[in-house]
Amino acid sequence: MKLYPQLLRGVVLPFMSKVKGKPLSGYVTEYSRNLKKSPEALQQLQWQALTRLLAHAFEQCPFYRERWQNAGIDDIRTVDSMQQFRQLPILTKDDIRQNYQQLRATNFPHNIIKSTGGSTGQPLTIELNHDSNTRREAVMWRGYNWLGAGLGERTLYLWGAGIGKASLARRCKENLYHWFYNRKMLNSFSMSPANLHEYIDQINAYRPDALVAYVNPLYELALHLLQNKIKIHSPGTILTGAEPLYEYQRTAIEQAFSCQVYNTYGCREVMLIAAECKEHKQLHINSDHLLVETVNEAGLPVFGESGDILLTDLFNYGMPLIRYQNGDRATLHNNLCKCANPLPVMSSVDGRKLDVIKTPSGKLIPGELFPHLFKEFPSIYKFQVRQSKLDALTINIVEKRPLNASERAAITSEINRYSQGELTLTINIVDDIPLTAAGKHRVTVCEV
Repeated sequence: MKLYPQLLRGVVLPFMSKVKGKPLSGYVTEYSRNLKKSPEALQQLQWQALTRLLAHAFEQCPFYRERWQNAGIDDIRTVDSMQQFRQLPILTKDDIRQNYQQLRATNFPHNIIKSTGGSTGQPLTIELNHDSNTRREAVMWRGYNWLGAGLGERTLYLWGAGIGKASLARRCKENLYHWFYNRKMLNSFSMSPANLHEYIDQINAYRPDALVAYVNPLYELALHLLQNKIKIHSPGTILTGAEPLYEYQRTAIEQAFSCQVYNTYGCREVMLIAAECKEHKQLHINSDHLLVETVNEAGLPVFGESGDILLTDLFNYGMPLIRYQNGDRATLHNNLCKCANPLPVMSSVDGRKLDVIKTPSGKLIPGELFPHLFKEFPSIYKFQVRQSKLDALTINIVEKRPLNASERAAITSEINRYSQGELTLTINIVDDIPLTAAGKHRVTVCEV
């Protein structure tokens, strides 16, 4: 084991846990030890955590108590099997928006607040208690660890950056935080054909042992490397996220960087849901932290075929998310993986691909920019970005309340920052945004 990861995990984090009262080190150890348990023991562990969460939600969250009582459940303790649990009502994004205060636990008044643009085009705000957030970090580090990008590994992130220009104090704090975890951040939203050489130079100068990236920016970088026969530092491993990883993309990235590429799946509401098996190209679900279901259009469980994902965060007591439909689809399997990892598996994730926006000079703007941007504007209820001409972009917005001039200017400025002013922007206020023929809402639509 390398010196710094060993020092961070064995000395620094345990010391920080005692000083700051944040038990990240203990949770990393706990979740890592769970990988040595049998699948049956993990199922029992999951059920025990679930029953505690259900009792808490019934007692402390008016929304769940009223909804479950309306469904004929006067005592949540009567739900004593997974079959009965799967008959509880599904929680939707609209449920959260319309019943926000009633979903907050009355005995957790000081939560962390998070917003997400999501893939549905409707910004969403949720809350979680601080201990739950620490557990999420631990689960993420466990998944990253079995793929070679764990705590303290020298890692470069080709990832989305914060919206707006950060203050000097904020930049210093973020740089110190990344230094502590031994990682470097590159803003994938700013990548363009004109500056690809700068990203290559930074990767070669930093020489990471692991690379974590959005799929499409990394794929575009890989194509540039291959087409121009450019050599780049080869990390020991590459992890991708934020959108599906297709095999043709994996092949190109592996060829360009001369290392294995692994996919991960998560969402902002719960963080890391699953990480790819290192041996068999399927994703292991963090079932000791989450309960993941898939259902058909009738709300019935499905296995071995694509279904709508339902998530239950077993440890978010601040605002419990129970049977939460996040808008994605996946295929789950009852069979166990042939590797030593006892966590259950999903074979595919669908419905997360966002169209890439293009500019006349050839710059590609990841579709993930727009949910990331619009979640910062409380006035926006729903949006869609549509490109019908190479030099123009139409932004359709359904308002919660009137979008003021400063908000319009901020949106225009932020998009121009990444498009370098090559796109003529038109903001339309509309009553609604129609769904696709498949009943889905597309956040970005590129027709060129």
